[in-house]
Amino acid sequence: MNQHHSLRRRLISGILLACASLLTLTVVQAVENGTQTITIELGDYRYSPDHIQLVAGTPVRLVLVNTDTVTPHNFTLQNEAGGLDIDVDVSAGKTGEIDFTPQMPGTYTFFCDKKMPFMKSHRDRGMQGKLVVTGAE
Repeated sequence: MNQHHSLRRRLISGILLACASLLTLTVVQAVENGTQTITIELGDYRYSPDHIQLVAGTPVRLVLVNTDTVTPHNFTLQNEAGGLDIDVDVSAGKTGEIDFTPQMPGTYTFFCDKKMPFMKSHRDRGMQGKLVVTGAE
């Protein structure tokens, strides 16, 4: 009985972990005229979601919603080899948008480069994420 209970608990924990992992993937909210629209919340030194998967050659609109009431954030993704040069500031409580088309498959890091004097940068406090660009299907 004890082994059965332990196995069941591990199985449930595994299922919950798998579900939590899936929730970190971006949900495409809309595809209009071939453009994917993805909303990302910026706040509390985090992005939600912090993992985005896109297809090379497919246009994307990122809607960046800063949920903090005081702290400004940004979305920075600069990778010359990947053809990515994005830097969007979003004031506290505001929304920003950026349109782009990823061209090169790869894994890229996006982050907030804001920093208050004498404090850690937002990136150093964990505000970063991954953009995974896959090849066209």
